[in-house]
Amino acid sequence: MLKKNIVIYGATGSIGNSTLDLIRNNKKNFNVVGLTCNENIDKLIEIANEFNCKKIGIGNKEIISQYKNLLMNYSVCVGIDEFYDLVLDNNVDIIIFAISGSTPLKLLMQLANSGKIIGLANKECIICTGTLFLNQASSSSTKVIPLDSEHNAIYQLIKNKNINSIKNYTITASGGNFYNYDYDDLKKITPDQAITHPKWNMGNKISVDSSTLMNKGLEIIEACYLFNINPDNINALIHPESIVHGLVEFKDSSVHAFLSQPNMQISISSALFEKNEIDLSRFNLDLSVISSLNFFNIDNKKFKAIELAKLSINHGGLAPSILNYCNEIMVSLFLQKKILFTDIVSNNEKIMNKFIDDGNNVINPTIENIIDSFNIIDEYVLYDELIIR
Repeated sequence: MLKKNIVIYGATGSIGNSTLDLIRNNKKNFNVVGLTCNENIDKLIEIANEFNCKKIGIGNKEIISQYKNLLMNYSVCVGIDEFYDLVLDNNVDIIIFAISGSTPLKLLMQLANSGKIIGLANKECIICTGTLFLNQASSSSTKVIPLDSEHNAIYQLIKNKNINSIKNYTITASGGNFYNYDYDDLKKITPDQAITHPKWNMGNKISVDSSTLMNKGLEIIEACYLFNINPDNINALIHPESIVHGLVEFKDSSVHAFLSQPNMQISISSALFEKNEIDLSRFNLDLSVISSLNFFNIDNKKFKAIELAKLSINHGGLAPSILNYCNEIMVSLFLQKKILFTDIVSNNEKIMNKFIDDGNNVINPTIENIIDSFNIIDEYVLYDELIIR
């Protein structure tokens, strides 16, 4: 069997680590031909040496000079604008895209033209580019496989199904640490509390998003784009065990659920092994041991992020990307202790409404429109008295 050639964008993060663990245990199936990081160069070199990968990319240009001797034996792409060079070789089969945030927008649009399989673990870029990216991918025969557990669950549940027979979609949320808190108690949450997640080992930003449930709102936007879902036909449930990742209700009232242990290797494997033929018995799911699964409705008055996310989809155009970008700023301000935990979502709502009321919402945006809109938001955050306390 021919080995598949893989490029991993964001190789030193948690998705990169999980992907490399899968490859490590299945070396006869894969070659790692490209790796990138932002600034963790020591770890990147260690990975490159282990997998005999000679092409690497480093996002942070400022620190390259410190590593000249270490990098002498590699072909190095410096800065995210050069990262596309890693897939110019026609022999690349699979791209794992695990760079977080909205910075790699242009790179992802370039990859849409690649004709490769893209295992996608960046919700921000999908939310910002929406159908612009997905339409380009479709016209270029680029296959997009979502790696977030919720979207991967839906992807696998609807594979080979009649889409017109589906009535509703549901994704689940662990609820984070605070879903039982009173609203007044939410105001007192500190950054140290918010970056600790009960189920997942994640970065600070996404852990905060999980706590505000903005992560679930953004995932609903992403699902609407990925699977062409009307926002009225998708919702979220709190499911503390994080065993059921997605559900699909059909018009005959039957409900199909996707269950697995909460481990990213399971969803990543669907991009590496198209027919689920990989043996991951170490993540065996024994329901008799788990014993019970619990589900709770989300209190939308206390956690407004999901309704705000759906509102942004209904506004259309730039609104979802504005919400995503505002949220990045507000989470950063919260982590710097400049705003309260509850200010994150309320400020997101104020900024998005102001952006739309000012007539800035472009309904069919280009990448340039998206980037320009971020500059407008930066001005709002700096100068609008509603935002800066």
